[in-house]
Amino acid sequence: MKVSFIGLGVMGTGMALNLAKGEQEGEFRYLVCDANPEALKQFEEKGIQTTTNIIDTVDSDYIFLCLPNLEIVKEVILGENGLLKNLEPGQTIVDFSTISYIGATEIAETCKSKGIEFLDCPISGQQKKSMAGTLSIMCGGNEEVFNTIKPMLDRMGEQVLYMGENGSGQLTKMINNCALNICVASFSELMPVGVKLGLDPEKLGDVLMTATGSSFASKTLVPKVLEGNFEHGFSLERAYKDMESMAEVLVKYEIPLPTLSGTMQTYQLALHAGQGDYYKHAMIRFYEDLLGVKVRKNDVEELVEK
Repeated sequence: MKVSFIGLGVMGTGMALNLAKGEQEGEFRYLVCDANPEALKQFEEKGIQTTTNIIDTVDSDYIFLCLPNLEIVKEVILGENGLLKNLEPGQTIVDFSTISYIGATEIAETCKSKGIEFLDCPISGQQKKSMAGTLSIMCGGNEEVFNTIKPMLDRMGEQVLYMGENGSGQLTKMINNCALNICVASFSELMPVGVKLGLDPEKLGDVLMTATGSSFASKTLVPKVLEGNFEHGFSLERAYKDMESMAEVLVKYEIPLPTLSGTMQTYQLALHAGQGDYYKHAMIRFYEDLLGVKVRKNDVEELVEK
């Protein structure tokens, strides 16, 4: 059996390294692929076979992808020089990329028409979880195929869930991301109000990290706000695109979600204020400017410019 992994970016590198343990234990032959030769160096140093050409992966039983966006996923799978034109019925593509629900279902249908299995398996967790093999992986597609590849998925994630038919993995990830985005927008709007009316930023932050209004978002990001640190590998602009994907579903199925719609407006204000390249909690700077305050520890200087 041969397994390939395409896409060695921030998240894909750790995942591909963990999956490589299967080759070391004699479970399969293994190949990793990335268009950037620099991304291949650490794999080559470990004796793992590498390539910059996706066509070298087409003789694999299972091809795993971890790519930046829907456009690139479509190009790699469906493009003029893509995988699908070179695969045979019975092969499987497993996509870890975060793409839209509708995009995932359309790709799955095209693959199915050619006899190719497609599973959408988006991931949740930061880079350190990718390296540790402790990601959450949410999977949609053929359940029998999922059960077959689960031992490989278990090398990359500690929570590996089968969510249902094609698109179910992406839908789950979208709901999770939107819930997180709503939580970030809530404290980004409210903390500047408290500081404007005289509350101490640190004490207010302590409450939002420990009391009933706490969340993963506040526990993770309020400390970064107080330190003036808004850098991150996943930008506010990309977070907004996750909500655009959900909005596409809501329009198609005529589902009103006022809280999500309001959150999208908050993100739009932050984007227009030039915060798109920073992490999502940078939206607080729009409200700081609006109210003329800073939600910072005493004497903290901004670690990044606006």
